Amino acid sequence: MANTPLKIIVAIVALAAAGFSFFYARRTAPACSEDGKYMSSLADCQTWGIDAATCKQAVERARAVAARAAPKTETMFQCELRFTECFENPAGGFSPRPSFCLRADGEPREIRYLEYEADRRNRKKTKEVRID
Repeated sequence: MANTPLKIIVAIVALAAAGFSFFYARRTAPACSEDGKYMSSLADCQTWGIDAATCKQAVERARAVAARAAPKTETMFQCELRFTECFENPAGGFSPRPSFCLRADGEPREIRYLEYEADRRNRKKTKEVRID
């Protein structure tokens, strides 16, 4: 009989941990409106089961938007200090690597990148910047 309350407590703790994990994952993962797929690279795109040609075009289009709209830095090092991930753009310099939502029409939508900012204690945090 002593094992029964222990089993109930363990089950409640496990359910609470699972619920918190689910809530945290849903809260931090960006969501695409209208059933789009969230991605930032060719590998991400292909894991959704989308063909390679469509993935390549979508990533190139998103990077072209980021190269036009996002701030550029001279070197990769400067870029990585300011943004989480960078790519060399064709016009020269480096730009933040965008993430985006790919919908059924093959066009990247809801393009965004992550930029570092500091809080009051000078800790590095990221903020999402939407550029579309």
